[in-house]
Amino acid sequence: MDGKCFSPFYILFPSVVKRKILEQISLSCPPFVPPLFFSEFTHVIASLFIVTFIVCSLITCSLSSGVLFYVHNDQFFKPSLNNPFHNPDYHSELLFVSYEKKYSEAVCVREGGGAGFWENSTHRNNIMLSFTHSKNKAGPAEDITLKIKVTEPQTSVGLLVIDKSINWLGKRNDITEDAVSFFFFFLLQECIGLDRILDYPLYDMEDMDDDQSVSHEYSPTLHDSDLHVRKNFPETWLWQEIMTRSTETTINVTVPDTITSWVASAFIISENLGLGVMKIPIELEVFQPFFVSLNLPPSVIRGEQFILEVNIFNYLKESTEVTVTLDMSDSFEIFIISNDINATGNQHTVWIPSEDGKTIFFPIKPKQIGEIPIRVTAISSIASDAILQRLLVKAEGLEQTYSETVLLDLSKRTNLMETLNFNFPSDVVPGSERVQVTVTGDKLSSSISGLESLVQMPYGCGEQNMITFAPNIYILDYLSKTGNLQTQFKSKVVSYMREGYQRELLYKRPDGSFSAFGNRDPSGSTWLSAFVLRSFFQAQLYIDIDPYVMERTAAWILSHQKFNGEFEEPGRVLHTELQGGTSDSVSRTAYILTTLLEFNEIDKPIKKALGFLEFQLNNIVLDNHTLALVTYALSLAKSTAAKGALNKLNERSEQQGKLRFWTSPSSGLSSSWQPHSADIEVAGYALLSHFIQQRLLEAIPIMKWLSKQRNHLGGYSSTQDTIVALQALSTFATLTADSVTEMDVTVNGSMEENSTVFHIDQENRFVLKAKEFPAAQPVRITISANGRGFAIFQLNVIYNVKNSHTSKRRSRSVQNQEAFDLDVYIKDDQKDINSLTLNVCTRYLGTGSSLKTGMALMEIGLLSGFSLSPSFVSLVDPVKKVEKEEGKIHLYLDSLNETQFCVDIPAVRDFKVVNTQDASVTVMDYYEPRRRTVKSYNSLVMQSLSSCSFCEDDECNFCKTDGSLSVCLSSELLVLLVLSTFYVVV
Repeated sequence: MDGKCFSPFYILFPSVVKRKILEQISLSCPPFVPPLFFSEFTHVIASLFIVTFIVCSLITCSLSSGVLFYVHNDQFFKPSLNNPFHNPDYHSELLFVSYEKKYSEAVCVREGGGAGFWENSTHRNNIMLSFTHSKNKAGPAEDITLKIKVTEPQTSVGLLVIDKSINWLGKRNDITEDAVSFFFFFLLQECIGLDRILDYPLYDMEDMDDDQSVSHEYSPTLHDSDLHVRKNFPETWLWQEIMTRSTETTINVTVPDTITSWVASAFIISENLGLGVMKIPIELEVFQPFFVSLNLPPSVIRGEQFILEVNIFNYLKESTEVTVTLDMSDSFEIFIISNDINATGNQHTVWIPSEDGKTIFFPIKPKQIGEIPIRVTAISSIASDAILQRLLVKAEGLEQTYSETVLLDLSKRTNLMETLNFNFPSDVVPGSERVQVTVTGDKLSSSISGLESLVQMPYGCGEQNMITFAPNIYILDYLSKTGNLQTQFKSKVVSYMREGYQRELLYKRPDGSFSAFGNRDPSGSTWLSAFVLRSFFQAQLYIDIDPYVMERTAAWILSHQKFNGEFEEPGRVLHTELQGGTSDSVSRTAYILTTLLEFNEIDKPIKKALGFLEFQLNNIVLDNHTLALVTYALSLAKSTAAKGALNKLNERSEQQGKLRFWTSPSSGLSSSWQPHSADIEVAGYALLSHFIQQRLLEAIPIMKWLSKQRNHLGGYSSTQDTIVALQALSTFATLTADSVTEMDVTVNGSMEENSTVFHIDQENRFVLKAKEFPAAQPVRITISANGRGFAIFQLNVIYNVKNSHTSKRRSRSVQNQEAFDLDVYIKDDQKDINSLTLNVCTRYLGTGSSLKTGMALMEIGLLSGFSLSPSFVSLVDPVKKVEKEEGKIHLYLDSLNETQFCVDIPAVRDFKVVNTQDASVTVMDYYEPRRRTVKSYNSLVMQSLSSCSFCEDDECNFCKTDGSLSVCLSSELLVLLVLSTFYVVV
C-alpha cells in the first residue's frame, strides 16, 4: 500500500443528471468490517475502469453511506450476507457508485476519504467549455454564448456555473480528480451544507487590472434613459442537463447582475466512453468599472431602524463627482439627525478618486411588513449604475396560527351552509393578520400540496428527516391505487424520496442500525431502526433501496429481542410516548412488530413478539397510545386478539357529533387549537385498525376527526403524528376515491362585497384552491356548498401576538401549566456594541412518571443584525447537534429533566440595526410541540442605540447636529420639501 487515497466527491446537479452519475472509486475498508454503502444505484454504463482496493482505517469506513456495486467477470452484483464485498479476493475489481442530492445541500459520497478515480479512468471522454466572449469577460446582463465540446455525439452533459465567492467553502461542489489523504479527512469537513455560508465572511473583490478601463460605449451616464437596474443576484447561475446531438453545442445565456467571477464546470456520460470529467473549470469575469453594492441585512423587524451602507466603486481612470440617490418608497422612511442644510436625506453627492471607493450611509426605518424594494442609483458625468435589492420586514411579536376545517359532505344532500368565526386576541400585532381559505375535492390534497414542509419544525436528525421521506410513500400509494398519479408529480415526489433516502443513510451506523445522530450516539435505536426499515421496505416500489442495508438493519433489530418476545432499546428513547411507565416495552415491541410483518421470512421472531403483546394485553392496563399501537400490530398480524383490542380501544373514545377521537392528559401543554400529538397518533392507529378489520362504518367518524385537525401546511404538530395520520388517511381515502364530485362552494367574507365561487369537479378535484381575505375583527366566513360529492374547506388564520415577559437583563417566570422553567440572561456592554452573549438556562417541570422529555429542541432567535459567533462551542451534553438559519439557532438536546441545563450563545454584529425589537427563545418537546415554553428578551444596550452610535470621524452626515430635533423624512415629506424649495427660489 502506498497510502494514496483520493478525494471524496460531492455534487450539485439536477436530479436527471445525478441519476446518471457513474463513479469509479476504491473502497477503503478492512476485510473484517462489513461493507459501508454509498447511495442508491440508478444507472450503470459498462465502461471498463479498474480501481484499486485500498485498506483504510475503521474510522474512515464507519463514516460512509450509500450503495456500492462491484463487477466480477463482467457481471454486476450487490453485496449480501452470502456474497460480501469485503472478501479479500476482491482486490482489483470494477466498482460503480451513483448517487444524487438536491442542490440545497452538498453531498459526500465518501465522507471518510479514500475514494477516487483510477489515475487514467476518465481521460478518454473529454469535455471542453468556453465562453465565446472577449477574454472571458462580460458586463452584467449581457447576452453571451457558452460553447460545449465533447468527444462523441449523444452525450449527456451535467453543467454547473456558480458564483466564485462561495468557493471558499472548500472543495468545489462537483466531480474532480484531486487527491487527499484519508487519514486527516475528518478534520477537513469537506461535506458541508450551504448553510455553512453563514459562518464566514465573503472574500473581498480583487483589484482590477489596468487594461480593464472603461470605454465610452460602456459608460452609461446621467443622460441615458435606459439605465440598466441590476437586480438578478443568484449564487447558482446555470444548473442543468444538456443532451448533445453533435460534438459541439452552444447555448445562449444572459449574464447575471453580480459583479463577480462565474466558475463553470461539467461532467459527461456517453454510451461508448462512459464518464468524463472536466479537469480545469473555466471562469467568466463579470465586471463594470463603476458600480454600486449594498450592505443590506437579510431581514429586520418592523419598528427597527438600520443603516443602509451603499458602497460606490470607481475603477475608472478619472476621478468623478457622484450623486447617490436612494429612491423613496411608501414602505420606509429616512431619519436625519442633522440640521445641516445640505442633508437632503435620500441623496448625497460625493467625490470619488480614480481607483477608489466611498461608502454612503442611509438611516432607514421600514414601515410595512413584507418584502420592500431598496433601489439606489449612482450617477456621474462619465458613468452610472443602479441596483435593486429587497429587504424582508417581519412583524414584531410571536407568530400564531389557527386552522378550522369543514367537511363538505353532499353524498346524502344537495346543499350545505356553515359560518366560521374567529376573534383575534387583544394583544395581536396590528398588520400581522392574514386570513386565507382553501377548498379541495380530495381528502389529501392539502397534504399533497404541502409535501415540502408539512410541519413547522427543523429536520436535523435521523427521525425528523423521515418527514421528507415517509409521507411521500403514502401519497404515491394513494394516487397510484386511485389511478390519479401523474408523471410530472411522481417525478417530483420521487426526487424528494431520493433526497430523504440519501440523507437518512448519514444516520446509519456500522452495525446496520440507525440512530438520531448516527455515529455521534453511543448506540443505535431499535425504534428508529424499525421506523427506517419499514419506510425503506415500502419505498422500494418507487426508488431503488439497497436490500443489504435492510437485511443488516433487520438483523440488528432481531439481535435485541429477548426470549419472551420483547424488544430492548439499547439507545436513546426519542419518542416521548414510548418512554417511562410500565408500557414502554409493550409500545416498542408493538411498533417493531409492525415493521417485521413486512418481511414474510421472519416467522419465529414475529410469533414471539405477537405472543408477548397478547399476554400483556390481558395482564396490564395500557394507556391509549400503547393500546392503539398494540391493536394496530395485532390487526396487521391477524391475531385473534385484535378484535377485542379494538373494542377496548373504542370504549375509551369520545364522541362529538359525527366525530370520534381520543384524549390524553394535557399537563404542561400550552394552549392550542390543535390536539395532543399522541391523540393524533391514537386516532391514526385506530383508523388503520378499523380498515384492516373491515369495520369501515365505525371508522368514518375517526377519519373525519383526523381530517379536521390538519394545520395550514397540510400536516400536524410533529413528525410522528403527521406520518401516522397521513398513512391512515391515505389508506382509508382509497375507499372513496371513485365517488363523483360536482360542487360549487361559495365563500363570503365579512369585508368582501362580492362572493368567491370555487367550482370542483372530477378534473380539478386534486387542485388546492386558495384565496386571501381581508383580516377583519372578528373574522366571519360564510360557506355555501351546492352539488354532490365531497370537498374539504379550510380557514387558516396567521397572526403575531405581542411579546410578554421580556428579559432585559435576567428574568425568571414560571407560569402555571408551562412545561419548562426557562431563564434568559443577556450579557451586554455599552463599550462593545458589536457583540453580546445570551445565557439560556432551562429544566423540565414534568411530574409523576414523566420526569424527562424525549428529544428536546431549543430554538434561539437572535436580535436583528446579529449572528452566531464563530467562537461558539456547541457539542456539550446534552446538545447533540446545532443548526443555524438566518436569525435563528436550533439546539437538539438528548432530553431534559429536572436538572437545570445552561448554555452560552455568543453573538456578533453583522449589520447596523438600532431600536432592536424583542427576540425569543423557545424550548419544546419535539414529539409534543405543545409542551413548550417561550421567553422573549432584548438588550438594553442594543435597544438604546441610535444610528449615530455607529458613526466615526464624521462619516455620517445625517448625524451632524447642534442639538436641534431630528427629522423623519417620508416620501410624502420629501415631495413637500422639494416643492417648498422650488417656491422659495421662484
